[in-house]
Formats: sequence, structure tokens, C-alpha cells
Amino acid sequence: MIAVVGGTVSGLAAAASLAQRGYDVRVFEAGDELGGVAGTAATNGDPIEAVPCSLSRPRDERACALLADLGLATHLEWHPTRTGRYVDGTVHPTDAPWEFVALPDLSFGDAARLAALRSGVDVSGFPRTLPNPGAYDEHDAFVDVSAERFLRAHASSRVYDRFFEPLLAARFGSRASEVSAAWVLDHLRAERETTRFGREVRGYLAGSAARLVDALVETIGPEGIHTNARVSAVDVDGAVESIAVDRTGESGTESYAVDAVVIATGPAQLEGLTGYRCSLPMRTRTCVRVSTTTPLTDVYRVTMGADAPFDELVAHTAFVAVDRYDGHHQYYLLDGGRSAARDQSPATIERRWLEALGTCFPAFDRTDLRAVETTRFRQPVYEAGYRTALVPVDLADEVADGVYYAGVASAPHYPERRLGGAIDAGLACADRLDGSSESPDQTDGASLTASA
Repeated sequence: MIAVVGGTVSGLAAAASLAQRGYDVRVFEAGDELGGVAGTAATNGDPIEAVPCSLSRPRDERACALLADLGLATHLEWHPTRTGRYVDGTVHPTDAPWEFVALPDLSFGDAARLAALRSGVDVSGFPRTLPNPGAYDEHDAFVDVSAERFLRAHASSRVYDRFFEPLLAARFGSRASEVSAAWVLDHLRAERETTRFGREVRGYLAGSAARLVDALVETIGPEGIHTNARVSAVDVDGAVESIAVDRTGESGTESYAVDAVVIATGPAQLEGLTGYRCSLPMRTRTCVRVSTTTPLTDVYRVTMGADAPFDELVAHTAFVAVDRYDGHHQYYLLDGGRSAARDQSPATIERRWLEALGTCFPAFDRTDLRAVETTRFRQPVYEAGYRTALVPVDLADEVADGVYYAGVASAPHYPERRLGGAIDAGLACADRLDGSSESPDQTDGASLTASA
């Protein structure tokens, strides 16, 4: 039997792929719901994810292929998104080079350097040296350099302080200055589909990620899914031999003989079960989902800066049609992992953040609030030198034969492709376990076909 620890998207993808290859596989999920951060909540219309969830092509080609194999291709929709910054009561779009000039806290020269950086042209030595259009093609050359040091040198201190520092703080909180320059370049210069105006095209599964979770569960089969079943120990002696499972509300521990185990949870659980310690820093982010009939902005992702206790506003219904939710606009408010939010109760966070939302967006009416829900989730901090800290898919050399890792700290997740990265990580484990991959971190392999 193959045991999968965690009913996350990566765990379900691994289990479904292995089941289709003829393996006896079982998923053990400690909670009562499947999907991890792709878990959904009910609305007046379609379900909606607890945190923002989308795909980015062409980086997520394998995830898209999986959806097609599961019969979900017709439900995958691609929409252009807009990004922006909130400054002095106004949301300023930041997708196209000419929009940088309109930012109130950047000079024309700063805007030009930012536009050059976004285009992959190094103008840091101009006019003493000519612009270099290929300077940033190899992102790995900047893995060990901090984003702050790189951006101050290759753009300007003002560009870092006024543009990038708020954006990095929105994602990484107080550890923003430690983030690797390679992470920034990957987000700026990664292959992606954009419109002629620079707006990134992202994919969304109509009907929510619940469609994906349901299809994977169907492929695995209900007998292979165990919820409220926490794996408390993995017994290894040169090779994995068994697991111990504690079931909620029941006394005693069950033991299962296993041939291999795929751990599809966070690095803390990986360490607790195997002793393998991941050195990639993690931070806890807080997300408050707000439902209201009031439109606030048509920009999908807004970096808030210092004007609010939350760092980002994601307008889901600027991306997905509002009529999918019976006319209710759906917004996510996220922080970058600041301790103030982490240490506060959900009730306190919701009160303070909703007050700030009304201050920043006067159109918001508290009496029009239809739903509010708070979720906390863990994400890595891709600090300088992070590549050596990513967890291999195959942990035979580090732990024991038959131990695989598909959690958020694994290499296929980079760079925070939450849904696509999770699918890649799960399928990479299945490939490696099945012997169809030559490298522990290889993500290519056999495709998954849905059960009839």
C-alpha cells in the first residue's frame, strides 16, 4: 500500500495518479475537509476558495493537462488581470510601462528604470555603459543576492523603497529585505501570457477548485480516502515500513504496513514524521474573505502599502464574473505574515480590517456585508540562497527509501504557483515512485486519465 499524508491538492494529485497506475493507495487527512488551501466555502452562487487560487500559463502546462485528462478542460477559463498600488486614496494600475509614470511617488527617471527592469534590460550603468537587454535571462545567477541589494543597484533606491518594498512586504512581511533577487526576477520575467497592455492572463476553474478536488477523489475512489485520520508516525528502518494513524474521536492507534509514503503537508509535519528539517523559512499569512454587493475596484490585485492593516486586496470578482455569486462581490484581504495579525483573534482582525477597508474604499458599507471568513495559511519565504533549502521530491538519500515529499516547500511549488505547483509536486512524487522520472525534482511523467 502507498500512503499519502495530507488531503491537499498535491496529495490528491499524487494519489489519483498512483491509483490510475494500479497502485493500492490511501489518503490520510487529519481534518474533515479535503483540498488544503484550495478548500472552498459556500456562497449564494458558486463555491469560492478560502484564499485566492488561479493558474498561470504556460508555467502550469502540466496542471492544465491534468484538468483536461479529468474532463475539466471546458471549465477552465482564462481572463486578463490587472495589478495596482493603493496610494493616497487611489488605486493606480501598474501593468504597463506608461502606467509607472502616473505613480505619484516615482519620478520619470524612476519610472523609466522600473520599465527597463520589467522588460529585462539592465540600465544600471547608463550612460557610462550601454543598456544590456540580456542581463537578467539567467535568474539562477541572482539566487544568492537579496532583492533589496539587487533592486537598489539595478533600478534605484527610490524604486525599491516606493515600489518593490511594499510589494515584497505584502507577500513576506518583515522578511521582505531577505527575499532572493531570483524570486523577484522570476515574477517579473517568467514566461507568461500577457495582453498587449501588459496584463497577465490567468486561469480559473469555473465552479471553483472544488471541481478538481471532486474529480481527483472520484479517480482515487471513496475507499481510498480517510478523513479525520492523522498520521502520527512513520516507521523507517532503511526503508519505510509502516505508519501509525490516530482517528478523531476514537481511542487507540491504527498501524498500516506501507511500501512508500508521500507526505503532502507542510515542512513542520515532514520534520515531525521523518526528522528531516527544512531550512526554508515559513511564515503564517492571514486572509479575510469579504462578500458584499458593493463594487470597490476593478483591479484584481492591489498592493496597499502602509494605508491599511492588511497588505493586499484581491478583488476576485474583478477576475470572475460577479453573477457567478448572485451579484455579490468577493474580496480577499491578505497580510504578509506580520505578527500583529498572527497573534490576534479572527474577530479582532475582522473588525480592524473591515474598518480600514471602509476608510480606504468609502463605497464599502458595513451594513451591506454578506459574509466574512478568516483563514490562516503557511507559505515559504524565498530568501537569498533558497534553492539549497527546497525539499527534494525523493527523500531516499535524506530519510529512507520510499519517502517522498509533495508539500509547499518542495521544488515543484516554486515560485508560489499555489494550484499549479501543488499539482506538479503531487505528480512528480507519483512519477518518481513509479520510476518514470530520472530526477528527484523532475515534474514530467505520465498523464492522468479520469475514471469513467
